[in-house]
Amino acid sequence: MIRLDERFPSGQEHCEAWLYLPEGPGPHPCIVFAHGIGAIRQVRVVAYAERFTRAGYAVFAFDYRSWGVSEGEPRFVGNIKNQQVDIHAAIDHVRGLDVIDADRVALLGTSFGGGHALMVAAARPDLAAVIAQCAVVDGLAAAVQAPPVLALRWMLAGLIDQAGALFGSKPRYIKLAGEPGQLALMTAPGAEAAYLAMIDGPSPWRNLIAARFILGIPLFRPLRHARRIEPRLLMIVTDRDEICPPSAIARVARLAPRGEAAHFDAGHFDIYFGDFFDKATEAMLRFLSTTAATAVRKHDAPVEGIRS
Repeated sequence: MIRLDERFPSGQEHCEAWLYLPEGPGPHPCIVFAHGIGAIRQVRVVAYAERFTRAGYAVFAFDYRSWGVSEGEPRFVGNIKNQQVDIHAAIDHVRGLDVIDADRVALLGTSFGGGHALMVAAARPDLAAVIAQCAVVDGLAAAVQAPPVLALRWMLAGLIDQAGALFGSKPRYIKLAGEPGQLALMTAPGAEAAYLAMIDGPSPWRNLIAARFILGIPLFRPLRHARRIEPRLLMIVTDRDEICPPSAIARVARLAPRGEAAHFDAGHFDIYFGDFFDKATEAMLRFLSTTAATAVRKHDAPVEGIRS
């Protein structure tokens, strides 16, 4: 595959991105990748890019503002509204590229990015298709199932950080991924090891997030927007998900007018590796191939070899 550097405006700043292209003439169908909270372009995205470009799809991966190498201060602040603005800006950017077929742009979101994808899709009937994997679709339900002591520590850390922000103080950070008992946003067993295993080589990723992000989680409820999603939708449901109740993830597929679900007996982080990863990406490609707006046409050449 071929990887190109891209840069696009979002709000008053710019996001840095990579465009992965299959070899052969365009314009190509494109998948915009919306990663999870705290993730950047080097967190497992290349594995998806390899699979999708081999099948004839371009992949557009970017860093949210304040993360990775994109602009934005202070750093490592998970601003939900701004991240959705970034996704809209990324879609608009790729639709204006000569090598991309503007009528065949799909959106793939994973984890918290899966929730973002649902909310963005509800406002974008111009998308050709949408895929949400192990998506956080109900922040309130996710918060409720957290251990009470951890929830209390979250809230206290979030309130202290937010109060400091009002007076111009620097963010107070907690770990993004940690082990049970630690003050971290994700504390499922093996969460930190799994996150570290997803990083593709040297990168600016750090295991940090501003604690104020926690205060917005209960208000983040993409499930409530499911009925307004017009494009075809595939939900990749992880039936042993430790972060968001699997029943809520599956419900989105039933509520969306053109929704469907593929179930896997996997935990939240299992879906990124091994057999689960293989089968989930195969399900995504089958879904795209049966969606008229995203199916690869005969002139869309598959990739052979890798260049970056």
